[in-house]
Amino acid sequence: MVLALYYFCGDFMDKKNIEIFYDYFDFISNHLYHEYQKTYLEGMNEAFSLLLDDKTEGDYREEDILLLREQKEKIIDIEFHPEEVRKSVQLGLLKGYKHAYLSNAQITPDTLGLFMGYLIKKLYNKRPLESILDPLVGTGNLGYSIINYLEKDIKFYGVDDDHLKCSLSRNIGDLLNIENEMFYQDTVSYYDQGFDCIVTDMPLFTDPDDYLPYKVINHHLDGLKEGGYFFSIIDNDFFEKSGSEVFKKEIDSKGHIFGLIKLSETLFKATPKSILIIRKKGVNVEPLKDFLLVDLPSFTDVHNFNNTLNQIEKWIDTREDELI
Repeated sequence: MVLALYYFCGDFMDKKNIEIFYDYFDFISNHLYHEYQKTYLEGMNEAFSLLLDDKTEGDYREEDILLLREQKEKIIDIEFHPEEVRKSVQLGLLKGYKHAYLSNAQITPDTLGLFMGYLIKKLYNKRPLESILDPLVGTGNLGYSIINYLEKDIKFYGVDDDHLKCSLSRNIGDLLNIENEMFYQDTVSYYDQGFDCIVTDMPLFTDPDDYLPYKVINHHLDGLKEGGYFFSIIDNDFFEKSGSEVFKKEIDSKGHIFGLIKLSETLFKATPKSILIIRKKGVNVEPLKDFLLVDLPSFTDVHNFNNTLNQIEKWIDTREDELI
C-alpha cells in the first residue's frame, strides 16, 4: 500500500503560489519590524488581519497603510489552495519563532499531523467527526494539518494562554476556510462538552512535581464524547513522572489506553516522543483485550514505514466491529 499521507505532495499544490503568499506576509512582517519594532509573528498576524478583515490593529502612518494595502492588492485575486496557504504560513512561523528565539519544536511537524490525520480517518470511519479540540493549540498547525488531510467539514476549537498565538490560530483557520473558535485562557480553566475528538502536542514541561500533561488529559477527557479518542504527543518518559500512578487511576475511571505509538527518533532527536491514544468510556464502549503498540520507523524509510502502516490497518480492521 502506498502511503496516503503523501497525498499532499500532489500536483494540485503550486509552489509558486506558496512563494507568492509567503512573500506577501513576509514583506509586511519585515516592514513593520523595521519601522515599528513589531515582532515577525505580530507582523504576520497584521498581514492576515488585513487580508481577512481589511483592517490593521496597529497605529501606522498613512503612507505605511497604503504600502500594506498595495501588497494586499497584489494577491487578492489569486485563488490559493488551503494547503498552499498552510505551507507558506508554516514557513513564516518557523522564521517567526527563530526571530523571537523560540524553539521550532513548538510547531508540530507536518508529517506527524498527517499521520495523526490518517489514524483519525481510520478510527472514525463509522463514527461522526464534526468537532476537534486542541487544548494546547499554539498556532494551530497540528489541528489544521489534520483537518486539511481529512477533507471534511470539521469545526476546530483551540485553547491557549498566549494571546498572539490564539489570534494567529484564529486568522490561519479563517484563511484556510476552516470554521474555528479559539479561547484565550488557561487550558485547565476551559470546559465544554461534546467534542468528537481531541488532539494535542504536549510542550516541554520541566516542573517534576506539577506535571501539566496529566492535568490536561484528565481535565479535557471530561469534554470528550463517549467512545471518542484523545490523541496526545507525549515524551517517552511520560509515565515515569511524579504523580503517574494517580494519573493512571484517574484515566482508568474515564477511559482506557487504546494505543501507544513510539515515534522515530529522527523526528525529535533531543526529546524522543510517542503518540498516546486514549478512548473515553461509554455505555457501549468495551476496552480491547490488547492495545495498539507500534514502533514507528522514520517517515523517510518508505518501505518499512508502509509495512508498519499495513500492520496498523490490519490491527484496526480486525477489530472494526468493536470500534463503532
